[in-house]
Amino acid sequence: MFTAVYELVEDGWTQAHIEQLPAVVTAAPTAAEAKELLVDALSEYLLSLGASDQPAAPVGSAQRLPFEIVINAA
Repeated sequence: MFTAVYELVEDGWTQAHIEQLPAVVTAAPTAAEAKELLVDALSEYLLSLGASDQPAAPVGSAQRLPFEIVINAA
């Protein structure tokens, strides 16, 4: 489970970040918009982890399969 942190910053904007993933951060005019953008930022961050120009090196008989992550932002 991740913890989203929302802070009021300059000009009344809300900055949001994920406590366990400091690279996932965004800001928006409202908390609701910041929440939506944070979900998008997390998605982009996770996609970036899988991006690689190098083919994966074979690892014994291990099988690599893609999977889908569903984000349920309450």
